[in-house]
Amino acid sequence: MFTKVKNTIEKFNMLSKGDKVVIGVSGGADSVCLAHIMNCLKAEYDLEIILVHINHQLRGADADRDEAYVMSLGEKFGNTVKIFSYDVEKIAKEKGLTLEEAGRELRYEAFYKTAGKDGKIAVAHNINDNCETMLMRFFRGTGIKGLGGINPIRDNIIRPLIEVSRAEIEGYCAENNLEYYTDYTNNIDIYTRNKIRLKLIPFIERELNPNIVNTLYRTSEIMAAEDRYLSDEARRAYAQCEVSPKRIDVEKLKSYDPVIQRRIIRLGFVDFSADLHDISYSNVENVLSLTDKESGRTIELPHGLRAVREQSTIYFCRSRVQKPFCYEINIDEKKYYKELGAYLLLTHKKCEKNAKLLYTISFDYDKIVLPLVLRNRLPGDRIYIAGIGGSKSLKKLFIDDKVPMVERDSIPVLAMGSEVLWISNIKTSDRYKAKDTTLNYLYMYLLEE
Repeated sequence: MFTKVKNTIEKFNMLSKGDKVVIGVSGGADSVCLAHIMNCLKAEYDLEIILVHINHQLRGADADRDEAYVMSLGEKFGNTVKIFSYDVEKIAKEKGLTLEEAGRELRYEAFYKTAGKDGKIAVAHNINDNCETMLMRFFRGTGIKGLGGINPIRDNIIRPLIEVSRAEIEGYCAENNLEYYTDYTNNIDIYTRNKIRLKLIPFIERELNPNIVNTLYRTSEIMAAEDRYLSDEARRAYAQCEVSPKRIDVEKLKSYDPVIQRRIIRLGFVDFSADLHDISYSNVENVLSLTDKESGRTIELPHGLRAVREQSTIYFCRSRVQKPFCYEINIDEKKYYKELGAYLLLTHKKCEKNAKLLYTISFDYDKIVLPLVLRNRLPGDRIYIAGIGGSKSLKKLFIDDKVPMVERDSIPVLAMGSEVLWISNIKTSDRYKAKDTTLNYLYMYLLEE
């Protein structure tokens, strides 16, 4: 089996000379076997090995026993050992996660923290785990990518045991006199994975296909290869559709087959979320429905993500909740406003010549009824535009000026009731702007901080 694992490492180019490798070790057969094999390769690859163990505080004395055993393994192999202890049950409740989800999140957080930017993370998934994962994904609903199973290598995570079975691992431990401990919760069929491992797979092996584990591994290899091909095609298509960062042309998108369309949509969220498997088929279909919707429609997605139809494009972004702001502006009071990123001064006097001005505009003071406020937009806001001989709603103005929806609620406006005098970086009301006939001026200055 050692040769088989070494071949897997070479096949997927998992290790390089001088690598720092963090190994997740629970104390079970899989991870103990992995730690032993990696230490056998330590000299050949000049590896720096760190064993990481997570105590989930769920199994009392058994958990403490496992922790102590991993410490002893570190001494035996001459490895550094790092122990992380978490109250997983408490954290799961606080975050609204299952125990499995919280445990996995905390494990990988510890692995990444220990590995740093350049280290590799070795985990002990095997061919049986791959079979279980494929079946879990199939029953929950998945596509080609999900049926590609567990990747042998992803980013800096490597899985040297991915082509060997659990039986081979246990045999290796017996041959090499490796002690290990079995988590009793693995034999309780209350979790989905346990039900699949303890009941479903044995039934399939007994009644349908005695070699189901290897059959599904071969299937996963085919699916993974096809997924890589489609992913490459989708990336090329995305580049053709993208008219500016995270904004794709609707007509170009519609020119592709729906299979590629769905992948283009998922690629739109790549920079915002590492957990794209949480973007479901129905989420993607909802985003695609924007191709037939009017400008301004939005689709909300998990993890605070959003897709917005804007004119002839779909724009991908993270939802941004803008807190309302409203400040009454006092004449002759210079004050800094973070929403403007500058000092604002309304005054009847002309500004000093050496002032660091960013912007200035003058109003007809006789037309103004105080107080004036600086705030974000509100429903019913309007601004007078001479060119159309009347006023226009801010909503319509923002649409016509193609102001991105995600920015509209954060743009400061200077207003008098629902009548807007000035919209930052966009427009000044023609009704209140000073003219040649103006007698009393009110100057507005934006000054550097």
